[in-house]
Formats: sequence, C-alpha cells, structure tokens
Amino acid sequence: MKERRFSAPTIAKFIIRTLVGVFFITAAVMKLVSIDNFEVYIYSFNLLSFNLSAVAARLVIAAELLLGSFLIAKILYKPTWWLSMLMMIGFTLFLGYAALFRHDTNCHCMGDIVQLSPAYSIIKNIVTIILLLLVRKEEDYHFRGKTAVGVVCAVLAFVVPFVLFPTDSLYNLFRKSGCAVDGRRFEQLMQDSAARSLDAGEGDYVFGFLSAGCKYCKIGSKKLNTMVEINRLDTNRVVFFIWGSEKSIRQFKEETGATHFRYVTLSPVEAIKIVDGIFPTYVLVKDGQPVEATDVRGLNDRKIRDFLSK
Repeated sequence: MKERRFSAPTIAKFIIRTLVGVFFITAAVMKLVSIDNFEVYIYSFNLLSFNLSAVAARLVIAAELLLGSFLIAKILYKPTWWLSMLMMIGFTLFLGYAALFRHDTNCHCMGDIVQLSPAYSIIKNIVTIILLLLVRKEEDYHFRGKTAVGVVCAVLAFVVPFVLFPTDSLYNLFRKSGCAVDGRRFEQLMQDSAARSLDAGEGDYVFGFLSAGCKYCKIGSKKLNTMVEINRLDTNRVVFFIWGSEKSIRQFKEETGATHFRYVTLSPVEAIKIVDGIFPTYVLVKDGQPVEATDVRGLNDRKIRDFLSK
C-alpha cells in the first residue's frame, strides 16, 4: 500500500515548527509594543551605551521576526534552525547570569504584557530548545515565489522595528530639538519655599517635570534612574517636580524604581504653565538657571553623565 503523504509524524512536526515560529513572532511583537522598557533593561546591564542598547533591542526583535517567519515558511531551513538554536542557547546563558546575579522581576522576553522572571524564562527557552530538536531534520519547502517571500519577510523584519519604531537618536534627527520652559515662571518656582528648601540654587541639577499618571513620564524616569545608577551619579542632584494624588505618586515611585530622587509636589496648573504642558520635560539647571530642556526622547546618557559629573 502506498504510504500516505501526510503521516502523523509529518503533521506533528508541522504543528511544532509552526508553534515555534509563531512564538518567536509573538515574542518580538510583545517586545516591540513595550520597546522603551526593553531598551532600558538591556542598558541596565551596563554593557552598551543607551543608543547602542536601543539598536541591540531592535536587532533582537528583527532576528525573532525573521527566524519565526522563515521557520514557518521553511525558507533556508537549515541555517534558520541553527541560528534559532544558537539564539535560544545564547538567551538562556544571558538569563542564567541575570537569575544568579540580579533580582529582576521581568526579563522583558515577552515584553511587559507577560512578565517573566529570568528563571521562568529559562524554563521557557529550554522547552523551545526541545521543540526545535524535534524538527531538526526538516527540509526546505519549494514553492513558487519562495525567494520573493523570503525577501519581503527579511525587509519587514528590519523595517518594522527600525523604521516604524525608530531609536531615540534617529527620531531626534527629524524633529525640533528641546522643549519650552517659561523662564519667568521657572524663576518664580525657584523662589518658592519648597524649591528653596532643596538648596538647588548653586551647582548642576536635573529637574524633571512629571505627571504621576503619565506613561511616558514613567518611561523617562526609568531611563534617567538607570543612567544615574550606572554612572553612579549623585541622586540628590535629580529633583522631580510632580503632580498627582499621593497614591498615584507612590505608585509612580514603585513602578519606576526612582525612589531615591528628591520629589516636590506641584499643582497641575503650575506644572503645565512652566513647561507648556509637555510631560515629561527634563531640564538641565546650572546655578538655578535652566540651560537645556528636553523630553523623554532627548534623554542622553552621555550628556546626563557629563553634566552631573562636573
């Protein structure tokens, strides 16, 4: 009797390979929708500058998109399989370091949607490696337009993270630099009793004007907090002027980890007038005078380090 073309093992391998490919693509999309926090997480290892960390984050996403689509379509299957295996082993070793020497509650392997600790993510990777081993001996599909499909997948894998979600450095090339700060109202703020108690009239400081419920204020504060920690800068020279309820401010500190900076509560009306309603706004202040202001995309680790290291 002639052997059936679609045997049970063939169907099982098809399902496994598709699941792994879909998993890679899903993980990439989840990272992409919370790309800012993924950038900060990579930067927190102090191996790369923030700009290079942003590029590395997008390269990881591009690799997952490309390998996932190639696994599903069985394009260049052998090299795709080996690259997938090497990527999973590399991630597992990296997570092993994080599990042993850090106390991360989320490794951002699945973005912020599904929060996994490094230990749980290692288990996930081991399962993925086992599934990959089960489909090791698969061969390429041969179908009309295979080359075109491969090219489209490769282009999209890099266009989506790098063009649709550009790095801050690339984004800043195509926008007006800086943010507006009302000089007169800023001077009035510095004369306020709460601000004067900070003793920030002399020296170099970074002032953040934030809303406790603002998503981008939280992202920016995580970035700035990580920059200060990595460069071992004086936390007393970072002051957050924030508006919101006591509960929202407390949650803000917990979510961002920026608990060691100094906080001054402002009314929303006053905060809006000082920074023209742009939150967050970060102001470099020298001897009580604003020198430069920027938003979350303009935060630069080298500039912050150089300014606060004087």
